[in-house]
Amino acid sequence: MAALPSAALAVAAATLLCACGEATADNAALRSDLAAGRTAEVTVQGIVVAVLPDGNGSDGPHQRFRLDLGDGVVVEVDHNLTLAPRVPLHDGETVEVHGEFAPDPGHPVIHYTHHATGRHEGGWIQAGGQTYS
Repeated sequence: MAALPSAALAVAAATLLCACGEATADNAALRSDLAAGRTAEVTVQGIVVAVLPDGNGSDGPHQRFRLDLGDGVVVEVDHNLTLAPRVPLHDGETVEVHGEFAPDPGHPVIHYTHHATGRHEGGWIQAGGQTYS
């Protein structure tokens, strides 16, 4: 009989662990973080309004694009190409992004859209039915 509670506990723990990776888009949460000037982990869904030239910073090349989240909020997404594959994107495409939002004044950005590096939890970009991390 003691095995039954342990098995039930194991199933419950596995269910909770699986739920942790299931982030759902919440654009309102990002708008709240932006208004408060707060850095936060976010999952958002929006429309690509501009595919920008790659940037090159101290962490290597970054794919960059602007994402319209509605209600007048447009953020830049900086996707590290050293740590994740390029995402094939085009203007007008709807994508979902999970990463760290930084409310830089006049230039809000989402980064850490790649697999976990030990310094930060993993992020991703979903586009065209594929997940890129």
